[in-house]
Amino acid sequence: MKLLQPIAFDPSQCEKELAAFRDLLGKKVELSESGDIQPLFKASPQLAALVGTQVPGVDFPNRYAFEFDVFGNYTADLVLGSSDTRTFCAIEFEDARENSILHKVTNRAQKEWGRRFDHGFSQLIDWFHAFDDHKNSAEFAKHFGFGHAVFYGILVIGRSVHLTDYDRNRLRWRADRVTVNTHKVACLTYDELLAALTRQWQWLELMRKKPESTP
Repeated sequence: MKLLQPIAFDPSQCEKELAAFRDLLGKKVELSESGDIQPLFKASPQLAALVGTQVPGVDFPNRYAFEFDVFGNYTADLVLGSSDTRTFCAIEFEDARENSILHKVTNRAQKEWGRRFDHGFSQLIDWFHAFDDHKNSAEFAKHFGFGHAVFYGILVIGRSVHLTDYDRNRLRWRADRVTVNTHKVACLTYDELLAALTRQWQWLELMRKKPESTP
C-alpha cells in the first residue's frame, strides 16, 4: 500500500500550480477526469495539498498520496491530511460535463442527480466503510496513526456554468445535510474549488508575511 508522503507549503510553487488550474478552467468548459483533471493535479502536489484546507482542522496538509490503495479494495484519487491533528480527507475527482451533476429527464420538471455524481458519492461511501472496517488494524495505524482519526470527504465535479441557482442550492443543501456515518462530504464544482483555493492561498500568504509580534 502506498504510504502518505510528507509535504510542506511552498508559496511560490503553490501560486504557479493554482494559476495552471485557473488557466485550464479558462480554456475549456467541459473537462475529462482522465485527460484534464488527473494529469493536472498529479503534476501539482502543492495545488492538490491545498484542497485539504477545505476541511476543519487542516491549515495545510503535511501528508498526501495520489491513487491511495484503500486496504486492497479501492483506490482513492487523493488522500491527504494533518498527522498533527489526526484529520484526513479523501477526495474524488469526477469529470466536468453538462450532465455530470444533474441531468434533465423527459417529461419531468425536476432534474435528477447525474450518473457521475452518484458514482463519485458512492466511491466515498465505500472508502469510508473501508477506513472504518480497518480502524483498529496495524495497517491503518501505519498510515493514520494510533487511536481515533477524523475523516472528511470531498467530491469535485462539474462546472458552475451548467447549474441554475436552484441547482446550486440543491447541491449546497445536499453537502450540508447529508453525512456518511458522521463523515461530512463537501460537494464542489471545479469553479467553486478554484475560488475557495484562491481565497485560502491568499490567507496562507497573509499569515506567512505577517510580522512576528515582539515581546
